[in-house]
Amino acid sequence: MFDDCFDVASLESFATELVDSGFEPVPGSDRQLWRGPIHSAFEALTDATTMEIGIAPGWPYQPPAVFVQGLATNHSTLGGLVCMWRDGDDSLRWITLRGLFARIEEWCRQAKQGWQDDDLGRDALLNFQDKSSVLATFDLANIGVSQGSWGDFHGVVATAGTPVALDPGVARSEQLRGLWFQLGELESPPPRRLSEVLEHLNRGQRRHLEAQIAKRRKPDALVTSGGIDLVMLCWARGGRPDLLVLALEGIGEGIQAKALLLGPSDENTLMLRAGPDAPTLSGRRAVIFGAGALGGFVALTLAESGLGVLDIVDADILTPGNIVRHVAGHWAVGHQKVAAVAAMVGHHAKWTKTNTFLEWPRTPAEIRTRIEHADIVVDATGDGAFTASVAIVSQQEGRPLVTGALYRGGFLGRVRRQAHVDDTPLGRRSVSDRYPLIPPGDDAVDFATPEVGCSAPVNNAPPSAVLALSSLIVQSVIDVLTSRFELPDEIVEVYRPLPDEPPFNRIGRL
Repeated sequence: MFDDCFDVASLESFATELVDSGFEPVPGSDRQLWRGPIHSAFEALTDATTMEIGIAPGWPYQPPAVFVQGLATNHSTLGGLVCMWRDGDDSLRWITLRGLFARIEEWCRQAKQGWQDDDLGRDALLNFQDKSSVLATFDLANIGVSQGSWGDFHGVVATAGTPVALDPGVARSEQLRGLWFQLGELESPPPRRLSEVLEHLNRGQRRHLEAQIAKRRKPDALVTSGGIDLVMLCWARGGRPDLLVLALEGIGEGIQAKALLLGPSDENTLMLRAGPDAPTLSGRRAVIFGAGALGGFVALTLAESGLGVLDIVDADILTPGNIVRHVAGHWAVGHQKVAAVAAMVGHHAKWTKTNTFLEWPRTPAEIRTRIEHADIVVDATGDGAFTASVAIVSQQEGRPLVTGALYRGGFLGRVRRQAHVDDTPLGRRSVSDRYPLIPPGDDAVDFATPEVGCSAPVNNAPPSAVLALSSLIVQSVIDVLTSRFELPDEIVEVYRPLPDEPPFNRIGRL
């Protein structure tokens, strides 16, 4: 028991507390499983008189497991596991038996109250007796479960080992046939086996499901010659939708159900990971000049953060060498950079509308045309002459501007903002502590040997610097679009120190 723990002393102390409380090691468990009198808080929830405590490898950073049989409540499994700790909990509340018992008492109080405002969806999958590693992807609203008591849907499997895509409508011959059932507001724990599924259905739903199950002909396979292959149970808990998706296997009385992993694909679910500024950004439009290493990651991250519309401007084509630092992969070699970035945005953030422009505007009129509808202008070209040009036009048109570039072979990164009333326009900034001069370097050090067929040296900035500066550019853009203006109008970051050139001789933000 002590070989795979991080703190032997605290585990020995915990084991001593177990013994003092009447627990004994389960024979053959090498003192990893202990059995003792059930905690009094469980007595109202089960007839069991004993409970077990399992010591997980990695003590004390992995909590002990508590097993109680006969519980009929959420947050407990058929095997008796009591789910008391969230993944990643680092509170170490369990390091003493007193702390573990306090959590048990808290858990039992919540169980008696019906887990108010609790998320049942995760437990529905966890608690189901048999589970599959297959992922089911779906947009619940498209399937139409809110429009009646039950209905048809179908599943599509592209190739073996890929997710099952759930779509509305009756299945064709090569598709998996499914039935969804609306259970309404679920007050009891979700079903844990097929027999309990039937118990949760009303009379009409149960008769229909039983009739379809009886038609199955091929055992141990998802694809059958009759009956249904998939069952979706939908219910509400505190006004929020929850569900189980089950794959049926076997025939006749031997039929079984396995719970599939859930992969909701609706925009609301995806937007949960877009960050708190997504609602604001959804109504904003940005134009980004440059779809290379910096621009690609800036565009994608802005879209992932919830941006509504993104105009991408660049005239270049992706080469194999570009891919080392680019957001797109080798599939995009030979394609327009703007198209490659737009494709990546489509894969990650379908809510963002992208417009691509295969051009390189140089004149005031050309730049003005590209920025006239934008809420913000983003310059990721690394081209000093273009930066000066777009800064002038943006100021004239009253468009906020954020520009970023890497210097000295990626050792330094700088982001400049021209958006707030107190921001000094880029063209009028003079050297000062606020606007330090970035000294020129040795091209032989800062740039790599030119590629074959190209006379221009390659900026040798490492991918880590590209990602770091891209993130800072995005932060600055969002800072403007949300009108927070918490960041300064110029930020210089040192990724690698320049020993003899203060203030750039130390890593960090100036």
